Amino acid sequence: MTMGNDMSQLYQEVIACMSIPDLEVKKMVYLFLINYARARAEIANMAVNGFEDDVNDPNPLIRAMAIRTMGYIYVDRVIESLIDPLRHCLRDRDPYVRKTAAMAVLKLSMFDRSLVEEEKFLDMLKDLLADGNPSVVANAVAALTEISERSPHIKLKLNMKIANKLITALNECNEWGQIYILESLMYVVPQDTSDAETVIERIMPRLQHGNSGVVLVSVKVIAYMMNYVAQTETLEPILRKLSPPLVTLLAAGPEVQYITLRNIQLLLQRWPTILQNQLRAFFCKYDDPIYVKLAKLEVILSLTTEENARVVLTELV
Repeated sequence: MTMGNDMSQLYQEVIACMSIPDLEVKKMVYLFLINYARARAEIANMAVNGFEDDVNDPNPLIRAMAIRTMGYIYVDRVIESLIDPLRHCLRDRDPYVRKTAAMAVLKLSMFDRSLVEEEKFLDMLKDLLADGNPSVVANAVAALTEISERSPHIKLKLNMKIANKLITALNECNEWGQIYILESLMYVVPQDTSDAETVIERIMPRLQHGNSGVVLVSVKVIAYMMNYVAQTETLEPILRKLSPPLVTLLAAGPEVQYITLRNIQLLLQRWPTILQNQLRAFFCKYDDPIYVKLAKLEVILSLTTEENARVVLTELV
């Protein structure tokens, strides 16, 4: 099957293997079903009873695999059978099952968004934002964010109470989980300046993270929150703290450099003084790709003033 051969004719024998209580065998069976069940409904229909048994299995890995696989098979009977097990898995005692179920809600929304709303799965995802396990929180946030982005009438709104819980979970999340949570903070609307300052202060340590994605999303959230800070004297120290991590990213690979430069151009449109003392960091190197050089030149143009014009000319000539 993995070599491109059509093995769908063996579906009866493969589905019979669902009753074997071995994790590795079940992995192969589920891989077979994901490959063939969507195109052949009769295969999916025959597997429903096996799925129903597996979602109640004592082993949390099997429960999670079953709910994940059902979420991939967009066949009416499988979707109908998914509703009740998914509701139970979102409240499962094992965090691995809960975080897998959160992503299954996202898969279900791609098949039938109205069904997700009718069955109140969105409310259950929001309840998971207060879960004690950071991986569950990250997956719930990722699912809610993507559902909100895909839907024209579902809008994710988070209050400061939830925002503080999400920020608390950051320290225990892996890099991808941190990015999901930080992205979700873009849906928080601070009620006053102090709320925005609180979020900024708690996000600042992420600027020292080793992952460039975490750093850039942190800059994005901080820039968003700065729109709610009224006092100019409060903004100045924040802007000074944003400069070093952005300059540090210019030492990364060309792709990261380019993304960083494009973000810097956006920041300069809003806060022209943010990198006024870092002009030399944008001078082109002989081995920079052409797209990086062009992006650096655009930043240099934005940073050029009467005071530093001679330095710029000396570099360009």
